Amino acid sequence: MPDVAARVTVCGVATQVRITSPITSLVLEEFRLRSPDMGAAAARIAATFSGIEPTVPLLISIDDPHDVAAIWAIHREEGAGAVAAQRNKLDHLVATWRPLKHYEPRITERSQGPPAHYRLAVTESGINTTGSDVQAATPRSWSDSSTSRPLGLLWIGSPLGTHAGLLILLGDADDANDARPDPRAWPLPLTRYLDVRIYSSVL
Repeated sequence: MPDVAARVTVCGVATQVRITSPITSLVLEEFRLRSPDMGAAAARIAATFSGIEPTVPLLISIDDPHDVAAIWAIHREEGAGAVAAQRNKLDHLVATWRPLKHYEPRITERSQGPPAHYRLAVTESGINTTGSDVQAATPRSWSDSSTSRPLGLLWIGSPLGTHAGLLILLGDADDANDARPDPRAWPLPLTRYLDVRIYSSVL
C-alpha cells in the first residue's frame, strides 16, 4: 500500500504521519504471444508500467511459453488508463488476447523488500465463500517449518461478477543465492484438465 502524507496535531504538537491507501482492484491481462521469442520484448514493455504498487514482472505459463500474463494492483485514486496504454504498447507482439479481468482483493500483503520471483495461479473453477467455515479451515501453524519458504507478497482475489474462480499471486522472498523451485515440476495436469493456469517469472 502507498503512504500518503498527512499532518496531525496531538496534545498541541503537530507532526507528520503516513496513511495507507488500500488496493481496490486486482487487474489481470492474459495474452498469447506471436512467438515465445517475443517474451523478452513483452517483459520490457510490462516493466515500464508505472503505478502506486511496485510492478510485477511479466509472468510466463509453465505449460506453454506463448502464453503470458500481467497483473496490476490498482488503488482508488488510479484510473484504468495506464492498463489500456500497456495493451496498446504490447499489441504488435500479441496473437490473441483473453478478456481483461478484474478481481476484488481478499488479501493484499507484501513485505518491505521486493520478492525474488513470482508465481500466479488463475482458475474459473470453484465457488467462493466468505463464511466462517473458510476461516476455520485456514491452517494456523506448519507441521514442518523446515519446508516453508518466506513470502514477500501474497495477493488473493475473487473475480467480479461471479462466485466462481480465484486468483493467487505469490512473491517468494528467498535469498537470491538460494536454489529456486523448478516451476515445470509443478503438476501440469492442473493446467490441462482442471483449467488452473499457472504462470511464473522464472522459467
